[in-house]
Amino acid sequence: MANSVTIAGLGLIGGSIGMALRPRAWFVKYVDPHIDLEQARAAGAADERIEHPEGDLLVIATPVDVALDLNTNARLVTTTCSVMQPFVRDGYVAGHPFAGSEKSGLAAARAGLFEGKPWFVDRDDDQVRALIEATGAHQVVVDPGEHDAAMALTSHLPQIISTALASLIEQKRIDPMFIGGGARTLLRLAGSSYDVWGSVLEANARNIGAAEKELLRVIDSITSADFDRAQRFMTKSGEPPAR
Repeated sequence: MANSVTIAGLGLIGGSIGMALRPRAWFVKYVDPHIDLEQARAAGAADERIEHPEGDLLVIATPVDVALDLNTNARLVTTTCSVMQPFVRDGYVAGHPFAGSEKSGLAAARAGLFEGKPWFVDRDDDQVRALIEATGAHQVVVDPGEHDAAMALTSHLPQIISTALASLIEQKRIDPMFIGGGARTLLRLAGSSYDVWGSVLEANARNIGAAEKELLRVIDSITSADFDRAQRFMTKSGEPPAR
């Protein structure tokens, strides 16, 4: 039989994994009470629906709180959550595909979501590495604590800032004609769902709190040196200078 995987949660990430694997001769089972088999097959995301998360390889692609409470007897489990430290367990490969969208659900999934993207894991495993490479991503082994601290600053804090800014603009009833390109860039993540992000922010609260304090320290005393550092960072990251 072809390589086989069970995916728990057939939303943006789980659906995209299934869509990427099936054309590469993987047989994809899934567990998701909200997606029927007709939907899954029509999207090209899965071959079979099952009731319990089991099998030789289980990919958990649910929100963090659901993933933490999931009971499974799968031989090997890997996660796709935005935090890794809570999933450092026996029988698990804590993982985080570094790809996504402000949109959610199976309708937002696409086969090429992981193409060329890093996929972080806490340890190397042949079966998980084969799955990652079959999606078009490349595996990167990282320390889970270092990963979660970095994500607090580069992923989770930007989500908070975008959501908070959009919430404030809504509260102030600012006319949309005053929202230019720069603000719209900052606000893109505000379309994300609390169902997805609420448990991420809770699971990584300590790191996010530390990142918030550091950011506020810079904001409260911003100088020309910060603008210089920001421009150096943008140059190193390959971003074009602002006009």
